[in-house]
Amino acid sequence: MPPLRVLHLFSNCKWTGPAEPALNLCLTLRRMGVDAEFACAPDAGASVNKVVETARDRGLEPVLEFRLNKHRNPWDNFWDRRALRRRLAARPVDLVHCHLDNDHEIALAPARDRGVPLVRSSYEGAGLADTPRHRKLLAATDALIEPSELALRNDAERFGLSPERLAVVPGAVDLERFDPQRETPDGRRRLNLPPNAFVLGIVARMQTHRHYGDLFEAFARLAGEYPGAHLVVVGRGTKQESVGFEPVRRLGLEGRVHFTGYLDGENYVGMLRSLDAGVYLVPGSDGTCRAAREIMALGRPMVVADRGMLREIVTDGTDGFVCSGNPDSLHNAFARLAEDRARRAEMGRAARRTAETRYSLDAQARQVLAVYGRLTGRQTVGPTLD
Repeated sequence: MPPLRVLHLFSNCKWTGPAEPALNLCLTLRRMGVDAEFACAPDAGASVNKVVETARDRGLEPVLEFRLNKHRNPWDNFWDRRALRRRLAARPVDLVHCHLDNDHEIALAPARDRGVPLVRSSYEGAGLADTPRHRKLLAATDALIEPSELALRNDAERFGLSPERLAVVPGAVDLERFDPQRETPDGRRRLNLPPNAFVLGIVARMQTHRHYGDLFEAFARLAGEYPGAHLVVVGRGTKQESVGFEPVRRLGLEGRVHFTGYLDGENYVGMLRSLDAGVYLVPGSDGTCRAAREIMALGRPMVVADRGMLREIVTDGTDGFVCSGNPDSLHNAFARLAEDRARRAEMGRAARRTAETRYSLDAQARQVLAVYGRLTGRQTVGPTLD
């Protein structure tokens, strides 16, 4: 039997939240024997097209015959629908898998006309917004892959979707890249942190809704109790002066709170590896909270606020702490980790086990293959890779 053929569409040229998960899924499916192709926007204007660049770096030549704008453009979408019809006629596929709103809109009519099942992955941890556009798209979609049980419940209610059209597939992490035993650049040396410091870290843009005020208030209390405590903030933002720099100066935390700015590649992994524990307070543009899983994969416990889907990622008291997110609850969780090195290490090992069993690329791809199998009637379970 010929391999399953799937065309993935990604309507963006920027390395946004869903870009790496979509590309990693396609690459893992290919390693499992699926003939999976990845189509993305070919044009980034004057900027580097990091989606195309990264796909090529990882050994996948993307399909670049569509325009695949991030936002709806009537003329470009009309052109893309014609191009997609031609491609599906010349190179038939078993499924079309969409990842963003505009590629979903483009694929709707061509897939229906060819009788090809249409799959959509959502990256919204609390479900898709209840809009006329989403109602139209989902009404003609054969399967919606959700990142959380919360999203599944909300979307089933909002859009009247039957259970057989929904599936929860947790976000995945590259366990080889985020391996605590792998050598990476030394994040502590980069920031001149003492080797024996207790280091907390957060990955989040500095925006007003990200609860940085609560974080800094809680950490200020911890810093007064534990001279070796430090906080690393990975991220940037247009509000970074008012949200980050000014509150740290006001609280007298210079030298204890460290702003790295944007990091990527090995420097990003190395900085996360330098932490003793991670913090995540509210889902941002990546509603699946991927950074929390990456820190867990590195064998570090997480302190998360009970917002959005974060409760589904961390098991309170096992691989981290789930708290209300106010300064008192955050301080309590931080202090428990700072004062008990043995428990911190035990929770870190549990976090790595959680990542290995629930958040591996292999586990994610096999669950997606099960969705494909239901739609095509074909045996699609591939080999275990991790």
